[in-house]
Amino acid sequence: MKSPQPDKKRAADGKGGKTEARDKPAAASQPPRVAFPKKNQAPTAAAFAARLPLALGKRFEMARTFLLRQKDIKEDVYFYGPKTGWALRYLAGEQPLCSLLLHGDSPVGIVSLPAAAAAAVDWKSLSPVGQLAHKHAHGSPAMLWLDVPLAGTGAADLKAILRVKLASMSLG
Repeated sequence: MKSPQPDKKRAADGKGGKTEARDKPAAASQPPRVAFPKKNQAPTAAAFAARLPLALGKRFEMARTFLLRQKDIKEDVYFYGPKTGWALRYLAGEQPLCSLLLHGDSPVGIVSLPAAAAAAVDWKSLSPVGQLAHKHAHGSPAMLWLDVPLAGTGAADLKAILRVKLASMSLG
C-alpha cells in the first residue's frame, strides 16, 4: 500500500524497520549566491553598487563615500576566496579597517573590533540592525567580528562603529 503522504520519503533506519524523513526546503539548503566568485575577473568598485537595486546601491555608495573621505584610508578590490568572492577592502595605513561586500543580493560591511574599540562603542544607541549585528558577532574577547547589513539603518550603524574604530586606531 502506498504512503498517504507523497511529500515524505521512506528511508531505512538501519534496523530493518522503516522511518520517514522529510524533504528539506530548497531555499534553506542553498547558500547565498557569490556576487563575484572568479579570481581572474576582478570587478571595478562601481560594479558592486551597480548589481544592487537602487536603494541598496545608494546605501552601499554612502558607506563607501564615508570611508573614502576619511584621512589616510585606501580602497582596494580584494579576493577573499571562492566562497566569499571579491570585496572592497579599506586600509588605514597598513592596518585593515573594514570590507564592503555583497552577500547574496545584500550589501554587508564586515569590521573587526579590538577589545578596546568594542568597549568604546555605545551599542544601545545603535538601531536594531546594529544591535543584532553585535548580538551575532563572532570572534574572541580580543577581536570581535561584526557583519553589519547595509540595508535600512545598517549603513548609519556601520559608520558609527567605524568612527569608534578609527578613533581607537589613531590613539594606538
